[in-house]
Amino acid sequence: MDIDLNDLEKHFIKYQKHGIVLTGEEVDILNDYGIDYSKCQSISELINLIERSKDDSNFDDLDWIEANLAEFNYYHNTNK
Repeated sequence: MDIDLNDLEKHFIKYQKHGIVLTGEEVDILNDYGIDYSKCQSISELINLIERSKDDSNFDDLDWIEANLAEFNYYHNTNK
């Protein structure tokens, strides 16, 4: 069984700062759209930046990242 290390690495955490945790795949997608996640001070700020970066086009990959961040934010930063 051959394992493609590049494919595997995209699932590892590549960025973690200010409570924002991004995988290699998420970082690559944000970089492709020119979204500078490193300047964000919170998950909410990054989600807002992603929202402002979208227009009327179909951005399934940005929607996917936004949903991941919202879910992470809910489970890690909401008092239950």
